[in-house]
Order: sequence, then C-alpha cells, then structure tokens
Amino acid sequence: MQNNWIFIALETVTLSFLFFTKQPLLSLSICIYVFVRVICLKKWRLLAYLSIFTALFALLFLNVRNHLDHPNQVNNVNQTIFYPDKIKVNGDLLSGEVVEGDTSIRFLYKIPNESEKKFWQKLNTEVLGKIKIKDIKEIDGPRNPGEFDFKTFSNHHGVFYTATIDKIYQLQQFHPTSITENISHARIQFISYLSSLPKWLKIHAQSLLVGYSRTDESDLFKTLSVLGVIHLFSLSGLHVLILVIIFKKLFSVLRITSEAADWLLLLTLPVYGIFVGLKTGITRAIILTLVSIVLKKFGFKMSSLDVFSITVLICLLINPFALVEMGGQLSFILSGALLYLSKSNLLVSTFKMNLLSLPIICFYTFQFSWLVLLMNIIFVPIFMYLILPTAIISAIIPNNIGIFGEKLNGLFDLIYSFMNQIAKDDRFNFVVGKIPVLIVLVLVILALFNIENKLVLNEFVNYFMILLIASIMYVKFPIFGTVSIIDVGQGDSILITTPFNRKSILVDTAGKLDFPVKPWQEKKVTNQVEKSTIPYLKYLGVSKLNIVMLSHKDVDHIGNLYTLLQSFPVDEVRFGSGLEQNARIKRTIHNNFNVKFTSVKRGDKFNFGSSTWEVLWPKQRSVGENGDSLTLLATMGKYKWLFTGDLDIENEEKILKLGTFHADYLKAGHHGSKTSTGSNWLKAVNPKLALISAGINNRYGHPNKETIQRLDDQHVAHLNTAEYGMITWYYYPFNQSEGLNTFVRVK
Repeated sequence: MQNNWIFIALETVTLSFLFFTKQPLLSLSICIYVFVRVICLKKWRLLAYLSIFTALFALLFLNVRNHLDHPNQVNNVNQTIFYPDKIKVNGDLLSGEVVEGDTSIRFLYKIPNESEKKFWQKLNTEVLGKIKIKDIKEIDGPRNPGEFDFKTFSNHHGVFYTATIDKIYQLQQFHPTSITENISHARIQFISYLSSLPKWLKIHAQSLLVGYSRTDESDLFKTLSVLGVIHLFSLSGLHVLILVIIFKKLFSVLRITSEAADWLLLLTLPVYGIFVGLKTGITRAIILTLVSIVLKKFGFKMSSLDVFSITVLICLLINPFALVEMGGQLSFILSGALLYLSKSNLLVSTFKMNLLSLPIICFYTFQFSWLVLLMNIIFVPIFMYLILPTAIISAIIPNNIGIFGEKLNGLFDLIYSFMNQIAKDDRFNFVVGKIPVLIVLVLVILALFNIENKLVLNEFVNYFMILLIASIMYVKFPIFGTVSIIDVGQGDSILITTPFNRKSILVDTAGKLDFPVKPWQEKKVTNQVEKSTIPYLKYLGVSKLNIVMLSHKDVDHIGNLYTLLQSFPVDEVRFGSGLEQNARIKRTIHNNFNVKFTSVKRGDKFNFGSSTWEVLWPKQRSVGENGDSLTLLATMGKYKWLFTGDLDIENEEKILKLGTFHADYLKAGHHGSKTSTGSNWLKAVNPKLALISAGINNRYGHPNKETIQRLDDQHVAHLNTAEYGMITWYYYPFNQSEGLNTFVRVK
C-alpha cells in the first residue's frame, strides 16, 4: 500500500464534492476514474480498501446530506447560553449563535438602550438567560450570482435557522459542568486574556492560536485573499509544528524521554483541537502530528504522502465539509504540495505555490492581484519569522508586552495599511470572472505536475498559462448580450452588457433610506452594491462600468451611487436634465472629479456597443421626482427594452402623446406600484414580458394587485425579483435567439 493511500483519499474527497457541491457529473466522473485507474494497476488489495472506504464514507455523507436537506425543526427556545466568542455587537444590533440541543441557531436582537449595549460589549464569560422569540425562519440563500452563500456556509457549520429575539431577561453567569463546556470556557477566557494585546498582535494571536476572528476583521482577510497570501492563514496549522518543536526541545532540556513527550502530545493535542473549535487548518496540522506519532509508536513505516492521505481521511471523518470551502481547499492542497517543495529555494517555492493557489482563489474571488508573486516573496518571510513567532510570544506574556508590543503593532499597522492600499488599487487587480469548475480542476492538476517538476518554467506552466488565458478570454468576451434585473430588495439596479468586446451599463444603483438614530445605535452595514452588484460584476468578469444611468433622485434608485464610485471603476454617470441640482448628486460630482457626469433629455440618442439607445423622458429640466424618471428605449439585436424608473401613469400618458412605440420587454415602473404601468401604456407598448423589481414582503405591498391585474388583462407575462431572485435575459446576435434565466427558482 506504499504511496497508494492517495487513491483512497482522492476518492473520498471527490465523494464529498459529489454530495455537498453542485457538480455531481464532474465529481461522479472522477470517482469512476479513480476506480478504473486502480483496476488498471491490478492492485486488488488496494481495490478492496478503496471499495470499503468508498462505501463507508458514502453512507456517512448521505446521512449528513439528509440532515442538510431536512434539518431538525426548531419551533421555540425559552432559555439559552450566550457565548462571548459567538456574539457580535453592531450599533444597536446584537447577533450571533445560540445552542438548542444539538442545533445552533443564528439570532438577531435589537438592543433597547446604551447601557445594555455596554454589557454585551464587555461580556467575557458565558451567561445563561431567558429569551422571548418573535419568529424563527430558515437562513436565506443568495439572491444573485456571485453573492456569498451565507446559507450554505452556515449549514456546513450546523446552523440552519435565524431567530429574531424580542426580549432577553434574567441573565446569570453560566457554570460549565461537562468536559466540552469546560474546554469552551477555557477558550473564552484565553480569548479574553489575549484581548489586552495591541490590535494586530491580538488579531494574530487569536486567529492563529485560538482559531478566533471577529467579523469586523473580515476586511483584513479580504485584503489577504485579493493579494493571494490568504493561504498563509489557511495554513495556520504551521504554528502547531512550531509548538510541537518547542515542546520537545523543552522536554529534552528537562531530560524527559521522547516517548513520554509523544504520549503527552497524544493526550494534549486533541484537547487543543477542541479548544480552537476544530478549525480546518489547525485540525489538519494536529491530525497529521497525531498520525505520525501513532505510526511511530506501532512501528509502521509510511511515506509522507500516505501519512498526508490518512490525515485527509480522518479530517473528512471529523468534518465532511473540510474540503468543499476555499479555506479548506487551500489548506490541504498547499500543505500537500509542501511535501515536494522542501528542497526548493524560497523564490521557486513561492512561484509554484502561487501557481497552485491561483485557480482556487480566482474561482472564489473572481480576481487576482498582478503583484501576487511579489507580495508572497515579501509577506511569506514576514509571516514565518515575524507574525508566527510574535503571536506565540505575545500569547505567553500579553500583560508584559509593553513598549515592544506597541512598536510591533505600529510596524504591522504600516504593513497592513500598505497591503490594503495595494489590494484596493484597481491598477494592480485583474478581474477574471467565474472560471468553469472543470477548467479550475485542470489548472490545479497542471500546477500539481509543475510542483514535481524540477524546472521553474516547463511544459506544465506553458499549458497552465494557455488554458488560464483562454478561459479568461472566454469569460470576458462573451458571444451574447444580457439584461440582468439585479435583486437588490426594494430598489432598482439593472445591468446591461453587450456581446463580444463587452461594454456595460448599470441603470440605477439601489439604496436604502436611513432613519436618524442616536450615535450608539449607528451600525456598520453592507449595502446592496457591496453585497450584490460588485460581486456580480466580478462574477461576469466586468472590470469597469462604462456608463451608470440614474433614473431619478429617490434613495432606493441612487442611494448607493457614492459607494459604487468609491469601490468600482466607472467612466461616466448620466441622468435626466436638472438632476445635477440635487444635493446628493452635487456632492457626488464634487467628490469624483475623475468620473464624467452628463445630463440627458428627450430626443438624445447614442450607440453603445451593438445596441442603440433613445431617451424618451424627461422632456425638459426637472427635479428628479418619480414623474421625471429617466425613461430609456434600448434596441439590442432585434429586441427592444423599455426602462422606466418610477415613471407614473400621468407622465406615461404624456410620453404616448408625443409618439407611440413598441418594446418586447418592459421594466415595470415603481416596483409594480398601482401608480405606474397604466393600461394605455401597456396597450401601446405591447410587451410580451414585464419585469418587476421588488423586495420580499416589502412594506409597500409591491407589486400592487391592481398592477398585476392590468398586466393580466393585457396578457402580459410578468416576473418579480421577490419570487425569482435575479432575472437575466440574454440574446445571441448571430442568430437572434434569446433566453431567460432566474436565479432563485426555475421560471
């Protein structure tokens, strides 16, 4: 079985993809290939082991899959334990996880006053409390392509429901009784113990040693991901090796035998694994160490590859989702690659490791930094010789770090500030779009072959670059055009792209009305542009917007304009004549001198790629009210689209008096309000489909029953983003064919 356990590990990993990802055909094909490969090798003992392990893990994964599809029902919870490491205070919102039986529940609670907010912020031990729940519902999934799938992520961590808590009362300190409760208590106390450290030393020590990171530190990990150095934190188990070495050196000084040291490690490392919450990278390192010790104890001689393969199997047994997320994939594949790079110099190792991680990072983030190799050459030594050692040292003496810690923190502040500026600079980032998973797999295989090759530049690197460039060209130069009604809740945002040398127009940016609150209630929120629009643009491979059209002044249409201009390259912003006098637009123009701002009015026409556009409204200068909405008629191939903003019936009639026209597709005005999309408008335009952009269970009751009735009376089919998520229409200019996709459910 020497060097053959990798077949079993590969089969098991592929099974996890078969059960827990949306790539069943590809995963099944690889499973079959592994069996065929082993049969061709005529290794019948290996085939027997492969069959047994495949059957056992298939049963395990099937059971887990059934639990994902049919989670335990939770109707109500009256009492629960609040853990400081599982809660977050954001303004007047308390969120986190509570445990009910063997089920974790995500909760949201509006903090009623500032004194209670301070209590939750300072909480450093578990508390038991009674709760009154307003409602419980399943966690929502993404509504648009490219969005982070919080539902799947939560489900993989055993969380299926969100509870809105109406009241928390009768809080008292919780006293742990079981072993796991005491370990969890020790973890919380250690996190609190590290909280006295300066900012960056605290982040390093808590994330690397305890596997704990606050959600407000996500910007750091986003920066590391963009720059291609996130794998260092994915390989956070490196510190386990350092701790083991220190541990053995200490025992050697104390003249304690290595056998005794091994037995102590066998007892303490599993406890440490539970202590850090069984995080993937640390768990991998612990299991690898334990497997090596056990094999040595029993006199089994196995290759490094076999030890690594057995580690993979055990990790999947502990956590079936260990390799279906980006962090786990980087952790395992890069740690496995290190087995073959031990004799390479830093530059060669860094280049090969980056080539291996690049397809995975691109697949999940849709982009990479041009400076990825340089950043790794700079950051790897910093991580290995500065971050890891100081994290360990500062954890040992957090209260005595003194001026040395402050100086170190200042140095890290400069390093991360520089890295953040590089990550945000669009000149250094390249948007690749969503590369097909099959291509990613082939790229990873080529990069693995390159790992084994002694030459830095070889045929595998050549094949890798050819395939990567071809894939990016395929994504960035599509043979079809699209109109996507982005699901931004109760608002409007529509992306139009042209075929071939793709150009992009965004009609409105969405936005949410903010109500005045006291300073202590102010929350840091992610708006629709950051959550939905920009991820979708990167998903498509769009690296800049050529034009942003603003229909009128309402916040739910243009409220996110400033965020968009600060976060994504935009060439030009256009709006109805007169809107430039709006205070919000004035400020935006003043603060974005590098963007062209242009007003338009009825009669203006322009070509955009292969499409032609005509402005139907407003006729004269306006103040940007609903009735002044910028109304656009676009011709794409042989199809016509009509975009109306929040145009009301009164002004629909005024447009019709100036001339009639036809459109195949109508973006219904004002989210389906009864004040828009009148009967005469529908008769004249005669669309075959109307698209409505409205939020789920919105307080306005959009779309209104009267509007739906008018659409039905005119035999106009209609789709609503509240029901279908993003709605995307696409057309092929060669044969003038068209199609329609909906993201949340099939039309």
